Amino acid sequence: MMRQLATLEAWRCAECLARSAYRLTLEPPLCRHFGLADQIRRAALSVPANMAEGYALGTTPQFIRCLRIALGSVAELQSHLNISKDLNLTSARVADESLDLCGREIRLLIGLLRRLERRSGSPFPSPHSLTRRFTKSDPT
Repeated sequence: MMRQLATLEAWRCAECLARSAYRLTLEPPLCRHFGLADQIRRAALSVPANMAEGYALGTTPQFIRCLRIALGSVAELQSHLNISKDLNLTSARVADESLDLCGREIRLLIGLLRRLERRSGSPFPSPHSLTRRFTKSDPT
């Protein structure tokens, strides 16, 4: 049986990432760019929220499904942070701290997903297999 959610490194990192990214949106000039700041906040908060939802549902398949959604949210957040950094809407140092946390969270989530899916028998596709799946030409 899986330990309590709060004991998972991926969960602790997700909460740290959410706080870091949210704080970033409170500083000028990013705070004046409401659309981007809102998207950063939503993506950042969605990571630990989806993990908590999946864990609370009480089954491994549901937890895996929600962890995949959390992984998508981290990728979305990473994209938003890169854009805000490229547009000089935040300091490079502060953005890099959050981007480093994104990278760490992605690695932790992928590791957790692989471990859970090995146990459940549902394979976690590697990025290479995802690329092949979406680039194949459809005969229809």
